[in-house]
Amino acid sequence: MLSMLFALLWVQDLKPITFEMAFEDQAPAMLNFESRADGWIDDTHLSWVETEGQSSMSYSLDVTTGEKSEFQKTTAGVFGYGNASLTADRAHFVYVSEGDIRVKQLADGTEKALTRSAATEQNPWFSPDGTQVAFTRAGNLFVIDRESGLETQLTSDGSDLVYNGWASWVYFEEILGRASRYKAFWWSPDNRKIAFLRFDDSQVNEYQIYHTQGQYGTWEKTYYPKSGQQNPTVRFGVVDLDSRETTWMDFDEKEDAYLAWPFWTPDSQTIHVQWLNRDQNHLVIYACDATSGSKKAIYTEKQASWVEFFNDITYLQDGTGFILRSDKDGYRHLYLHDMDGKLRKRLTSGEFEVKVIEGVDEANGRIFFLANQSDSTNRDLMVVGLDGKKMKRVSPDLGVHQVEFSPDFTYYVDEFSDFHTPNRVGVYKADGTLVRQLYDRHNPEMDQYQLGKLESFRIPTDDGYQLPAWWLVPQDLDTSGKTKYGVIFRIYSGPDAPTVLNVYGARFGAARTWRDHYYANEGVITISVDHRASGHFGKKGVSLMHRNFSHWEVHDLSLAVKWLLQKPFIDAKRIGITGHSYGGYMTLLALTKAPELFTHGVAGSPVTDWQLYDTVYTERYMDRPQDNPEGYLAGSLLESAANLKGKMRLIHGDIDDNVHPQNSLQLVDKLTNLGIQFEFMLYPGSRHRIAQNKHHQDGEHAFWFRHFLNKEYGP
Repeated sequence: MLSMLFALLWVQDLKPITFEMAFEDQAPAMLNFESRADGWIDDTHLSWVETEGQSSMSYSLDVTTGEKSEFQKTTAGVFGYGNASLTADRAHFVYVSEGDIRVKQLADGTEKALTRSAATEQNPWFSPDGTQVAFTRAGNLFVIDRESGLETQLTSDGSDLVYNGWASWVYFEEILGRASRYKAFWWSPDNRKIAFLRFDDSQVNEYQIYHTQGQYGTWEKTYYPKSGQQNPTVRFGVVDLDSRETTWMDFDEKEDAYLAWPFWTPDSQTIHVQWLNRDQNHLVIYACDATSGSKKAIYTEKQASWVEFFNDITYLQDGTGFILRSDKDGYRHLYLHDMDGKLRKRLTSGEFEVKVIEGVDEANGRIFFLANQSDSTNRDLMVVGLDGKKMKRVSPDLGVHQVEFSPDFTYYVDEFSDFHTPNRVGVYKADGTLVRQLYDRHNPEMDQYQLGKLESFRIPTDDGYQLPAWWLVPQDLDTSGKTKYGVIFRIYSGPDAPTVLNVYGARFGAARTWRDHYYANEGVITISVDHRASGHFGKKGVSLMHRNFSHWEVHDLSLAVKWLLQKPFIDAKRIGITGHSYGGYMTLLALTKAPELFTHGVAGSPVTDWQLYDTVYTERYMDRPQDNPEGYLAGSLLESAANLKGKMRLIHGDIDDNVHPQNSLQLVDKLTNLGIQFEFMLYPGSRHRIAQNKHHQDGEHAFWFRHFLNKEYGP
């Protein structure tokens, strides 16, 4: 009784979280980001950036003594340009400004223009030695000398449909990834060759996006292959910078397959490229001779569900082998192969996943990696010998780690957090011994406010799974049942896309926003639950979604609601759910496939029928519509729309080039024909991310205020 009274008095002594703090950006930062590590300069010195306002200063930090000295007078302007490149010695930075390439010397901040063309340059990228810059322009690949400014055009057939070194949309979005910013070329280690992909969209169907601005508006033509339709054709070439001749690797561009993720071998003579069949269940790594174009299959992987490209093949610098992260046994693990592809040693095994390879310390015969062996919500630093022996955890704290090793693997810098520990940055020896703490991102102002209470736990399923979850509840939660609390699920729920990770802050969907704490203080619980195919249970769990979108997501989140409703303090009339993209799809699934459980939802930019989404993503999981008509029908929101009973708000950007607005518009048409009432907001000029964020957020929270707090949205 005394402890409960003390807790109540402690809560009352704290400042309340105001509307302005939660929804008008008038709150202190939850984490401080004035300092950060920005890579290793050498074996004992870190580049350490300190920011004050709009200006930044970069220092050389001696990790053994803690002393720092001026490294670069400014790094302002280096960050925020997206895909741009630094030289290996960190002395020069290249980027695009107003359509032209500029090089900045970071020591004194001076810069010069490398190009002055009418067309826009894209993706400037330094050669390994920093003397040349490759880039694309108008569908062609170029290289320019950094000192002389001499420009050489390497391809000549670029057009509105043909792109050399610039990715077709579906490769950018689903294969190379958004971080590529369409870059599809790769320097050889010896600086003398550039490998590139050539795309031809002439057989890809157009999708027209209408821009409403002006008297008549304008049309944007995009080449977007929807599930079951024609993909771009692809060729893979290597251009020699001495001869300026391109050698095409021996692949049939008309074959209905995917070609991507090339990796140069350390000797620059061979390049490994990956071929994946259209059904995405058969992958081959080919060793291609960069001079002749001949190829030899060195690795093959087949799975009953799907195989994904390897985006991080790691080569031993002594030229004797490479390491793959494969999930072929149900969990992603490390396998060491020789250069002919023969398996030398399986390095890791068990019911956990290797998430990232952090580096190979060849001198000491070991490999460092992040894995979730201790718990599926963690990302811990581990090490194993190249002989597959002596695997152990290195990082002393359990949680989520982001690390970078010094070049000689003596030290690593680590940014760590967990559910309850704000981010902290430290330098450690390779055995996990702390050398020095560098920074603690905790903002003491946070301690002055009445925050919600975050708890993590597992929800059991009826067939043996333990679903990871967290919730944010009021500090003075009344569990007696006298007070009823509404619940809002904040989810994503796509395949292999967890949101429940042991991390502090708003990263990965963790509940650490002023908004979430405000709702907790107002008597609304925020919760996130990951289903069995979200990645916590390896590929073994994720593959349950094969040909089967909608089933397990709804099944497991419904179990979570039933688990909640067993508690006397949960209000069954206020069970909300919200998400964006796949999370928007999941929101609508919950409202239409479990309407007896979910009462309210806000869905952002959802796919509503998988025949409307792209080939690569959709067919990876669902196969082609003509091969899995039952699965597509079961996963279509247009089929389940008639079941909608709760309150629903739907939003979409009208020029979304990823999940096209036709998805929401077809659902709107279905619902209006059924006579079902709902809210809908179409944002002119917005892509997949809503540009009018303030209006979008205000609209969503007005929805929750009205239905969950029974009051108007405002201070």
